[in-house]
Amino acid sequence: MVDENTASAEAEELEGNEPVAHDVAQSAVAQEAASASDASEVSDNAEAHEAEAEGAEVADGVQGAEAAGENADADNGEEEDAGTKAVAEFRQSLRTLPGKWYVLHTYSGYERRVKQNVEARVATFGLEDKVYQIEVPMEEVEKHTEKGKKLISRVRIPGYVLIRMSNEDEDAFRIVRETEAVTGFVGLQNEPMPLSRKEVVSMMGPMIAQEALRKAGQGEAAAKKRVVEVSFKQGDQVTVTDGPFATMAGVISEVQPQTQKVTVLVSIFDRDTPVELNFSQVKKVDDEKRG
Repeated sequence: MVDENTASAEAEELEGNEPVAHDVAQSAVAQEAASASDASEVSDNAEAHEAEAEGAEVADGVQGAEAAGENADADNGEEEDAGTKAVAEFRQSLRTLPGKWYVLHTYSGYERRVKQNVEARVATFGLEDKVYQIEVPMEEVEKHTEKGKKLISRVRIPGYVLIRMSNEDEDAFRIVRETEAVTGFVGLQNEPMPLSRKEVVSMMGPMIAQEALRKAGQGEAAAKKRVVEVSFKQGDQVTVTDGPFATMAGVISEVQPQTQKVTVLVSIFDRDTPVELNFSQVKKVDDEKRG
């Protein structure tokens, strides 16, 4: 038979151990929660890395597609015409050609004569190794008037001639400067100022392109590069000179250089009515007054 004192002691011991057991249980629960949290954090980090890698892959794919698209656009681009190629070659040649480009100021209308005179003086004074090239920039102009269309070639920059020459011979500068119809070099305080390559291309490019297109037989491309001048403009007051509306006054509302036609608003029954006419069928009121 168990002693009552022994039983009482065991009961007290069990009661004293209950808090310890409770603490152990709580610690186990906390460890499990921490483990679960760590596992979740690891999982989240793995997912984040995976998302980042996928994002980088997508970005690389987009960049690759964009690069491929750009290359495709370049491959599918229109081929350069002969004029554009000629200008590009001229621009490149400026890096190696001897001398520098300068601008001669001349009397307006004497540009081509000055070119001939300078060339003659270069030959007379034996300056072929000092003066290399003389150019008068020209341009093609498509003029449209009531008399029809005509093509003319004219000086692009009136009063100026380009010259490529050595910048180390003062005597050569003097001989060129003293040419008939030359008023001097463009520069500061009578000191010739060389042009930049960009300026030379800007002044010479249109002429070079036109010549190249003509030689290549690319007439349509050459026509697009012409300067188009029309004697009529929107708002001009005109008189119809031919056709069913002859003698009627009107105002030009539209000009079509390529077809040589104008749209004129004429008054019919007190209403402005658009009428399409050829250039030759109208005359400006100002021209009639002068006539």
